[in-house]
Order: sequence, then structure tokens, then C-alpha cells
Amino acid sequence: MPRLPTPDAPPMTMSEAIGGPRGIIDSSIPTVAFVTVNAEAGLTAGIAVAVAAALALLVLRIVRHEPTQQTFSGLFAVAVAAFVASRTGDAKGFFLPGIAKNAVGVVVALLSVVLRRPIAGYLMAGLDARYVGWQNDSRQRRAAVWATLVWGAVFALRFGVQGVLYLADESGWLAAANIALGLPLFGLAVLASFAIVRRLAPLPPQPPAAAVVDGEVVGSEWVGSEAVEGEVVRADGPSPEAPGSAGRVSP
Repeated sequence: MPRLPTPDAPPMTMSEAIGGPRGIIDSSIPTVAFVTVNAEAGLTAGIAVAVAAALALLVLRIVRHEPTQQTFSGLFAVAVAAFVASRTGDAKGFFLPGIAKNAVGVVVALLSVVLRRPIAGYLMAGLDARYVGWQNDSRQRRAAVWATLVWGAVFALRFGVQGVLYLADESGWLAAANIALGLPLFGLAVLASFAIVRRLAPLPPQPPAAAVVDGEVVGSEWVGSEAVEGEVVRADGPSPEAPGSAGRVSP
């Protein structure tokens, strides 16, 4: 799981946010396979090929010892979509679970903001422990609200576009919209969320850790915004007479 960017960390790139070109390809293959085969050989064949493609991608990842979390999620989504399509007997049913998921996403995002419990705040705390107290910090709460609204807008766009195409029985365009509004839009939303958090609720850099120099352990701690120099400790015990070592606070 990625961590929220710290003030001194380089910003995340679009490629990193969506898992690189491989992420787009892996997420697109089952959908393209379903629409193509369905048009040529029918719904049952399209479902079988889509599930087989998702399974093949998972096996390939395992064989190459690559991360499989995203592929497992994709396989589950394809399996649910295939089940719904088989029950409705219509190719557009393959996209119905995704449309419903985005509708739920809009409701949850907006409801969490109205209740002053924006979902993004809990995600911030899960990604970086320094945001655990976000509810008690006005800047962090504001960042959580705006980040949640970004995701609400993403879900609303997906639901609106795909909902219209679903009602128009445009399975081919549904597939195109599913791909275009999938990982690429997800990546943009991740970058926008991180940018909002960095700008509205920046965190100070992590305090320097204790260092060992020539057999001595030099410690330091942060009190508020002031740096307090720690005691110089030798291997044979503390050295209270070390010049300028103990109890000095930087002005």
C-alpha cells in the first residue's frame, strides 16, 4: 500500500498511480475480449473468454512472482460481471455491477461529507500514521473533505457516462468508457488527492533518527517545533561532561 507523499518526497507520477502501462493493459484485456468475442460468437463465449483471460493474467503474474493483488481484484470483478451478464442474458449486463458500484460510491462519498466524516480522512490515517488525529485538525479535515469530493466526482462521472450508454444499449461504447474511465481516471484522482493533502495539510519532515559516530550514540528529539539535543552516550556509559551535549535547546 502506498504511503502519502511527505513534504520532502518526490511527487507521485501518473504511471505509478495506475501501476504503469501494464496496469492499464491487464485491466483492459478481459473487457476487450468479452466485447469482441460476444460480437462474433455470442454471450456465452464472450463470458468464457473474459474469465479465461482474467485467470491467465493471474497465472502469469504468479509465475513471474509479480504482485497479484490488483489481478485478484480484476478477476473477482470479471467473475461478478460475467455472472450478472449470464443472468440477464444481455451483453450490457457485464457492465451493470460497475455502474452500480459507482452509484454507491457517489452516495457514500457525499454522505460521509455531510456527516462530517469524510472517507478520505480514514484513508489518510491508514496510509500515514501522522494523520491519525485528522478529525481534531482543521487543515487535515478540510483536506479530507476536498479529497473525498474528488472521488465523489469520479464516481459520478463514471455513473453518468456509463449509465447513459447502458440505457442506450451501446455495449461497444460501454467497453470503451469502462476502459477510459477506469485506471486512467483512477490515477488522476489519486494524484489530485495527494496534491490536495500536500497543499492543505502538509506535515513536517520526520525527525532525524539517532546516529552512531565513532562508538558514540548521538540522540535527538523534537519538542513542538524546537530541536532538543540529546545526551552523548559512549559505549561505557553516559558522559555528562561532554561539551554542549546535554540539556541544551536550540534558540
